[in-house]
Amino acid sequence: MNLPETADIVIIGAGISGLATALPLAKAGRDVVVLDKGDAWSDASGANAGTLSVQVKRREALQLTRESIQLWERMGEDYGIDVGFGRPGGIRVATTDLEVEQLERSVREQQDDGIEVELLQPNALRAMAPWLGAQVQAASFCEWDSYSSPLNAGHAMIAGVRALGARVETNAAVSAIRHDSTSTHKQYSVETARGIIRADQIVDAAGAWAGDVAAMLDASFPVEVDVNMLTVTEPAPPLFDRVVTHVGGILSVKQYPNGTCVIGGGWQGRGSVRSGEKEIDYERFVHNMRVAASVIPVLATLRITRSWAGFEAVAPNALPVMGRLNGHDTAWVLACARGGYSQAPALGARLAKMILDPARVEINEPFSPQRFVQ
Repeated sequence: MNLPETADIVIIGAGISGLATALPLAKAGRDVVVLDKGDAWSDASGANAGTLSVQVKRREALQLTRESIQLWERMGEDYGIDVGFGRPGGIRVATTDLEVEQLERSVREQQDDGIEVELLQPNALRAMAPWLGAQVQAASFCEWDSYSSPLNAGHAMIAGVRALGARVETNAAVSAIRHDSTSTHKQYSVETARGIIRADQIVDAAGAWAGDVAAMLDASFPVEVDVNMLTVTEPAPPLFDRVVTHVGGILSVKQYPNGTCVIGGGWQGRGSVRSGEKEIDYERFVHNMRVAASVIPVLATLRITRSWAGFEAVAPNALPVMGRLNGHDTAWVLACARGGYSQAPALGARLAKMILDPARVEINEPFSPQRFVQ
């Protein structure tokens, strides 16, 4: 099927960021086309652990993450889709004296910022989580910590976007974007592997390739790329009932309703965006599994069914890049948040409001690409 010739808004990238922006725009009645260079949801979003944790985020993103979890929870109400959401609350653990100090400091800061988080006393911790290992010295609990199933969410969000009348077009790698600022209609001409589409507005939601797309519009912002590793186990009876993370950022684990456990934690694999290769680093994988088994010992009894790696684009300060692209009034970007999967619904909703009402754009918006302009 050919690409449509025109659209109100072309979104480049059919991962979580692109789809989270497309949903509110399509619901508002805009003619939206989402393009992806390969299959939709096939890169970072599909290779995500699905952890939605407030506790692990930088202080500047705490409120954003809580806002986003509320939107994750309302996906069924807002768009009639099932993203495999669960909100069991989360336990963030510390296993050394230094980590305990770090955890206590983090809890104080988050409480000062209005986040409902508490440092668990030893008896309360063991009562809530008797399945934790003896190496866990302290933990905090946040009722907001949640999860969604990336597999469910991808299919559901793609179907939801299409049900609202938007198009999701795959195998449509963008090779060039031409901008005619003198035109009063369809200023952008987007050249793809499947033809050309003209649009009034562009959204760069291309993840690890967001910097390349921005360069097509003579804009730039710094992009670093992680190669995150994830592991899933065989299904098992209920073993633990909370999302579990580590204060050192070296573990995330949860058990889904189907019994599988997904283990991550930011451990880096090998590969690069330029080559397209992403592989498991065996030594780091082993360390990830050792940390997981020391925090939740019963995990050591399960067989691993699959491990994989995926790209994640990150800005130097790990905060999202969201807003107008430099030098453009009608070209936008949403990319580069560490933990962007959890924050995307709120970021997409905020960006959609800017696009629908440009007067809402604030030059000092904390996530704006303008912060990188010297």
